[in-house]
Amino acid sequence: MNYVGIDIGGTNIKAGLVDDSGAVRDARRMPSVVDDIDILLKSLTTIVADFQSRASIEAVGVGIPGLRSTRTHLIETSPNIPCIRNLNLEAELAKQLKLPVISENDANAGAYGEWVAGAGRGLQYMAYLTIGTGLGCGLVLSGALYRGASGYAGEIGHLNVEPDGRPCACGSIGCFETRVSAPGLIATARELGLNESSADAVYDAAIHGDTAALAAFADTGRFLGIACANLINLLNLESIVIGGGVMASADLLLHSATAEVRRRAFEPAARICPIVQSQLRSDAGLIGAAMLARDRQ
Repeated sequence: MNYVGIDIGGTNIKAGLVDDSGAVRDARRMPSVVDDIDILLKSLTTIVADFQSRASIEAVGVGIPGLRSTRTHLIETSPNIPCIRNLNLEAELAKQLKLPVISENDANAGAYGEWVAGAGRGLQYMAYLTIGTGLGCGLVLSGALYRGASGYAGEIGHLNVEPDGRPCACGSIGCFETRVSAPGLIATARELGLNESSADAVYDAAIHGDTAALAAFADTGRFLGIACANLINLLNLESIVIGGGVMASADLLLHSATAEVRRRAFEPAARICPIVQSQLRSDAGLIGAAMLARDRQ
């Protein structure tokens, strides 16, 4: 059987034709539309129709960057894609596609993907952190995806780490996301005197030995390590899986992150909780969305 997994990001939509085992058989990518729901829905239905012309589709899963209520299935908020706010996206798509559709927070989808088909297979307690435009987190606790009372659990990117820190897109200040994300990395680099406009440019500068760029990655990794130590101390995890677009530069982040974990986490808990890179890489969200559709989770 085949499923379509869709990962809607603030910049791009990634979609894949995924089989029962979680293998991606075909893939598509297109720019995200963030301010016009009709155009966004058209993009999504066109992707699915394209896959349907190649294979029979059982169901569709969609990962979205925002808070999806498990009670109403409404997307309560999505800072980077405002046009889906207060929308039951799965109902709208199901009506147009005539297929079962499941929607889920994108970090939860990524966590589910890694748990069933990636670095978290066989684990009962794991966290998945995705670092890109923001900092997302999905949790698997007691062998099941943990969503909380209403579906909003896992938002470690919006835990406050600096009481008087940088303003965050969520409306608060000092959130982890302002430090551990592509925009956070760029902001840190600029504070250190490096005038770059993208995380890729900061990475290029770092691998060529620029001291400000290297310091920016070290500082970002330090805050990532603080976030990981908090998760380890709070949840006694078996593994933390790190993914997302910024993880192309994992070698520059994980050294300082693991050093910070050693400083801050309880040693017996940290000892059994390796911090590892995603096995599914950029496909984690779409594979997880497809597997959620497969399992009707």
